[in-house]
Amino acid sequence: MVKTYRDALAMGNKILRKSGIEGTTDARVLLCHASGKDTLGLTLCGNDNIPEEIFAKFTEYINRRSKNEPVSYITGYREFMGLDFAVEPGILIPRPETEHTVEYVISLLEGKAARILDLCTGSGAIAVSLAKYLPDSRITAVDISKTAISVAEKNARSHGVIDRISLINADILKAADSGTGFDAVVSNPPYIPDEVVEALEPDVRDFEPHLALKGGKDGLMFYRAITEKAVNMLKPGGTLVYEVGHDQAEQVGCIMETHFDNIGFEKDLSGINRVVHGTLRITSE
Repeated sequence: MVKTYRDALAMGNKILRKSGIEGTTDARVLLCHASGKDTLGLTLCGNDNIPEEIFAKFTEYINRRSKNEPVSYITGYREFMGLDFAVEPGILIPRPETEHTVEYVISLLEGKAARILDLCTGSGAIAVSLAKYLPDSRITAVDISKTAISVAEKNARSHGVIDRISLINADILKAADSGTGFDAVVSNPPYIPDEVVEALEPDVRDFEPHLALKGGKDGLMFYRAITEKAVNMLKPGGTLVYEVGHDQAEQVGCIMETHFDNIGFEKDLSGINRVVHGTLRITSE
């Protein structure tokens, strides 16, 4: 019988394990969300009786998670670069590996009054983080999804950077005018081959938007298109920065070599080349 917070947490873990969700902190995160307590607060009240309304919320959240719904869609937020970002169904949930892309751009442009274009902005995680940590920068963020633009605007407002972010609802694969003269173009585009999407984990395949996952037959469709468009969007010597899939770095680097020099790679914490970047070739007319 569930009486205390500790009992509820044990119950939640048991249900998730039975559903095949193991080795996670999901139950604790969901109990914190249901109770409004942080991790320390939850530990300190472990032997206290859990109020019925909190237990009912927690049970609802656990049941949703047991059906593979992502925790971030249940709580409505995801932490990224030390900031809380609102997320909702229809928006790709920010991944920890994307922080490497942001960190590289920060290292490149720190202290500069840079103009940055973020393509496929989604929740605005990249754009808002760059605006937050590069306070002299101005960001233009583009996404085909109206829901994404709405959520990105919400995140820009909540972190106090809306005055330095321009949001554009447009399809970057078409002739959308996103501007010119940017110091950097950065993108975490859809990069999963279309036929692979159905083989993804159910919490991704069944809940996250396929529009933000599918990168064409070989997963490289957006890299080809953006690389060509970036030539006219960047100022001479400007930088193009991509996040890529775990096995795509060399292929994306080859795509970029048509117009870009100094192709480089940045590894994630697993030692995988996760970020590819290059500078726009300056040609004499």
